Amino acid sequence: MKFQTLSLLLLSSLAAFGQNAAAPPENVTPESEQALRARVTQFYSANISGKWRDAFQVVADDMQNEYLAASKDTYDRCDTIKITYTDSFTKATVRENCHGEYRWHNSHIPATIPLTSTWKLVDGQWYWYYLKPTEVMTPWGLSTVTPDEPRPDGSTINTKIETVLKDPGSMAKAILGQIKLDKKEIHLRGYETSMEELKISNTMPGTISVIVSCPPVPGFRMSQDKVDVPSKDSATIHFEYDIDEAQKQCGECYKLPKPILTATIRIDPTAQLFPVKITFAIPPEMEKQLPKELRQPPPKQ
Repeated sequence: MKFQTLSLLLLSSLAAFGQNAAAPPENVTPESEQALRARVTQFYSANISGKWRDAFQVVADDMQNEYLAASKDTYDRCDTIKITYTDSFTKATVRENCHGEYRWHNSHIPATIPLTSTWKLVDGQWYWYYLKPTEVMTPWGLSTVTPDEPRPDGSTINTKIETVLKDPGSMAKAILGQIKLDKKEIHLRGYETSMEELKISNTMPGTISVIVSCPPVPGFRMSQDKVDVPSKDSATIHFEYDIDEAQKQCGECYKLPKPILTATIRIDPTAQLFPVKITFAIPPEMEKQLPKELRQPPPKQ
């Protein structure tokens, strides 16, 4: 799939991550809910198959020009997350998570794109329509949409959105740069119980999930204070070596030098992978016997 150009429709639909599916309100009949979901599925299925005529069939008559003018992106899968009804249940806003990847140059970045579409009842049928935004979500947060400026031929162009769309590669880099780790290496003492922490900061506009994995070593364990990290929050991962636990698990082998490990921290929905090097210092008396170039840096206290 391609995100080499991001349309105004895509940017206007970026929403916070982590929305939960909601049951239909009591005043919405199951038949109406089912009919809307079927039309939404038909609309987004076109973004998977590339058969845009299928989506065009559920576009409102007065919105067909807007749909045709919009750039079309394709995805691997789209899931309906939440439906919110307004105007006595004759209009609906649908939150969708579409899974695919960003591409620029030779880089492919898996991503989950949160989208929002608007729907209205016309003669008992649900139709997609375009609601022009007053704000758009950019990698730097909400940005107010400036008024359209006239072109010489009488048409208009929105200068604010054109500026946002000018460099999608930089946009993708900026999004990924909003997840930060405070260190890339962890230093533990392999001859006594020791612990070190790593902090992950999230400045994205939505919640991220943190998943940590690492090869096992007797006595070594990891834990984290939270899996889901809201916007403008942080999570702490604890790395610990317990020498008593190591002795219980492998007996006399706990005295042997420990291998260098690489823990992998995965961030969703951006699918970023951060490697973290983990070293275990040997006893000071053994360290002194090693050539200077082979000595490990002293572990943090």
